[in-house]
Amino acid sequence: MTTVRLTQMEEEAWSKSDDERFFGEIYREYFPRIYNYVLYRVNNHHDADDLSNEIFVKIFTSLNRYQAEKASLPVWIFSIARNSVIDHYRRGLQPATSLDVISDLSDSRPGPDDTVASRELWQHLREALASLSQREREIIALKFWSGFSNREIAGVIGISESNTGVTLFRAMRRLRLILESQGVEY
Repeated sequence: MTTVRLTQMEEEAWSKSDDERFFGEIYREYFPRIYNYVLYRVNNHHDADDLSNEIFVKIFTSLNRYQAEKASLPVWIFSIARNSVIDHYRRGLQPATSLDVISDLSDSRPGPDDTVASRELWQHLREALASLSQREREIIALKFWSGFSNREIAGVIGISESNTGVTLFRAMRRLRLILESQGVEY
């Protein structure tokens, strides 16, 4: 996705928010990223499907209120997704996020997931991620599973871009130290 495309999408969202064809473009562009983010957060494919669909209903019904000058389109969309996940937990529909879903989101190349070494690495990674704070795990999910920049993450979470970068750096350093202390080679 290019910057030009996002600018065009944002302008179109602002001027033609009731256009169903435009919503279809948004859906095709963002559904995989939203779904992976939600799946990481709720650790349940059924709930991830339901929540992702609920998120896109909210996007569709709110598109006429989107203001490009306040937030970029991906930040606005992921803010809706993040708030929906938070609401999901507030309703008490799921316990705290389990990190077992990470293996589902792992590298899709054939082979490594079938090896014992790969399974052990993912197990160590899940354990290391579990030692991080909820905010650190959320930043990592947005960065690596949804492909967001630090600026976009800051917009979604509501912290500064520099705070995002520092938090990400410290979380990655902690992960590396934990994995190294367990003798894990990666």
